[in-house]
Amino acid sequence: MFHMLSGMFCFVTVTVSFLYGTRICWVCGKSCSFDVAPAKKIQILKANIPGGFAVYSFGFIVAFNQILNGALTIVITSLISSLLVSHFVISMAMPALKRNPSSHIH
Repeated sequence: MFHMLSGMFCFVTVTVSFLYGTRICWVCGKSCSFDVAPAKKIQILKANIPGGFAVYSFGFIVAFNQILNGALTIVITSLISSLLVSHFVISMAMPALKRNPSSHIH
């Protein structure tokens, strides 16, 4: 019974962590639009990337704790994964990186 409740707690924690991390990073990326000055974009990124990274790190630590063995392995894998995912989500949400192929047809 305890093992089942522990698994449910881990699943809910990881899911909520990934949802909130994605939300933080997505809003950060969407804030970097064309009409925002580059200095303001850098300030937005510096303010929001650590929050998304921390939320993703917590979720990955909980998830990898169920899969991997060894504290150092879990921490390093979680930090690398959260760094990659947070930057990927931010870059995919940035309007400058979205291309509309139909608008470039001559």
